[in-house]
Amino acid sequence: MTAKLLISRRLISSSNVNSDSNTTFDVSSLLNQINFIRNRQHQKKSSSSHQLPSSIIATGSKKISKFKRSTHPTSVPLVKLLFTAGFFPLSIKESLDDYAFRKQPLKFQQELLNLLPFYPNPDTNGKTSSIVQTVIDDKGNFINEFVVYPPGKSEADSHTMNHIVLVHGYGGGLGFFLKNFDGLSNLDNWCVHGIDLLGYGCSSRPPFKLKEESLDHVEDFFHESFEIWLNKRGLSNLAPNAKLLVVGHSMGAYLMATYGIRNNPNFCDRLLMLSPGAIIKHRKPVSVPKYFEKLWEQNISPFTLVRQLGPFGSKIVSGWSSRRFANLSPEENKCLHRYAYGIFSSPGSGEYMLNYLLAPGANARHPLIERGIHKLKCKVSWWYGSEDWMDIKGGQLCSEIINNYAKDSEKSRVFEFEDSGHHLYLENTDKFHTKMLEEMKSMESEVKEDKHI
Repeated sequence: MTAKLLISRRLISSSNVNSDSNTTFDVSSLLNQINFIRNRQHQKKSSSSHQLPSSIIATGSKKISKFKRSTHPTSVPLVKLLFTAGFFPLSIKESLDDYAFRKQPLKFQQELLNLLPFYPNPDTNGKTSSIVQTVIDDKGNFINEFVVYPPGKSEADSHTMNHIVLVHGYGGGLGFFLKNFDGLSNLDNWCVHGIDLLGYGCSSRPPFKLKEESLDHVEDFFHESFEIWLNKRGLSNLAPNAKLLVVGHSMGAYLMATYGIRNNPNFCDRLLMLSPGAIIKHRKPVSVPKYFEKLWEQNISPFTLVRQLGPFGSKIVSGWSSRRFANLSPEENKCLHRYAYGIFSSPGSGEYMLNYLLAPGANARHPLIERGIHKLKCKVSWWYGSEDWMDIKGGQLCSEIINNYAKDSEKSRVFEFEDSGHHLYLENTDKFHTKMLEEMKSMESEVKEDKHI
């Protein structure tokens, strides 16, 4: 059975967004199914139904939030999705409006960052920010970055300041840290950087061509560009007392850890692994349908659907964004949706790494626990949500290895955040910021290790 026919029967639902493909989709057939099922739904609507806020649905006398936490990558029958009222809530007109700017993701990024009180102009306290695009090769490819300076500080003070680098997960971008830029830039001497890895977000998206089809070459695509960015931004040669805190989410955490293991074990003073991916293999078998396995191995995913559906791509994305961002304000929800559509529909590049690192069902092909995690010289923290689909056992086992090797029970620690899932930085921002500020303050009092050891 062809991938085209399989896709027409089911969609792939994933907490992360997978890579693109050359597979074509029968768009008219898919839309006909959508219209047919919606017409049936409309005919069956109860006359007693009433309007509720967009983030709430009614079940009997009980009101339940439509906000849904990310779940383990799996497949969901198309009919089940389409029979759910309002699963793709964006209107056709809004989807067409978004489509007109599909080749301008920076527009959606600008719109999103405009929600912050200190962008593009300083806030009343003097906090400033800017977008920086650092060229990383002779072809003009660049790393896109959003940087926030505390009141009274600027680029000129960068060498002596402390720095936080926020690295997104698979399919994401710096905009997903919207709720964190303000809360993490409130200490006097801390500068916050949100970056888009090469091939993601609004960074350049060069063809994902490897010299060899090997794990090293896949990781080099990200590690080499990240290292150039670190050097050009002066973060690899800070003043003796200045600290660097790197925060990686999901697959971004995996890439930051492997960068340290393979390239420079001293590249930062502390590494925070937020709901990290590919740490250990699944402890319990995950049922993966044969067709789903085949599509995964071919890198066919929701990205493909978004791109192939043309003017209806934003509408399809709204089925994900309307639930993931339902706990945010309507304006934040709207802007994050448009931003997500903008980067999801951009040309495929870095996303092609997925099948090299994860097997179907998101099982680790090369678990981090087997990569020499003890080689990292920095302190490491592993943060998970209480409702995370990532396995906290991975962080616990890695911590035991690190601490036993270093003979230091405090070098690596594991924390679990209540009322949080895979995107704990977005789902429980207050608790996340409180814990982050504790980490930052504790780093200020630490003696800087000699990076030449």
